[in-house]
Amino acid sequence: MWLDHAILFLAWAVFYTLHSALASDSFKQRINIPTRAYRLVYNFIALVTFGGVLLVGAIIYSPLLMVPSAFTFYAGLMLAAVGVFIVKRAFRNYNTSAFLGFKEEKHEVLKTSGIQSKVRHPLYTGTLLIFLGYLIHNPLLSSLISLLALLAYLPIGIHIEEKKLVKQFGEQYLEYKASVPALFPRFVFKKSDH
Repeated sequence: MWLDHAILFLAWAVFYTLHSALASDSFKQRINIPTRAYRLVYNFIALVTFGGVLLVGAIIYSPLLMVPSAFTFYAGLMLAAVGVFIVKRAFRNYNTSAFLGFKEEKHEVLKTSGIQSKVRHPLYTGTLLIFLGYLIHNPLLSSLISLLALLAYLPIGIHIEEKKLVKQFGEQYLEYKASVPALFPRFVFKKSDH
């Protein structure tokens, strides 16, 4: 059982490593193919490897960590739904066709409106909520391993992504980074005059 879950964690590690390595500027320069074709290949590889990791998680025997209840069932679904909503809102600032590689993006600008005005990495925020919601909804050891692998990757993924964004947008991104939190919005409570 522990070996199966170690393999699952390793599968997530391979997925996240490929995700970051294939998105790196140095890799893109080495293979030197047009951006549109690159995005198509990148997304195909991401889809296949993600599906492979999900398959590994689905076929291994995984014990329950707690007895599910109606509350955990619905609370987990609600949390995951909030995550999906955040991901969907984040994509409003992007041209989905260009993101997937079906269309050439003319020029990239730093997206700081909409949900990106509250958090710098809403796709990661949404993904984290989906994984956490799934763990609550389906409290298996494999769900916990998947969440832990994501939590281990997030600081690395954010660091790599922000390094690219600083290189691309310079001072504009540094100012944005200083004023907007990475994953969770700040809740500011105004003091009343009483």
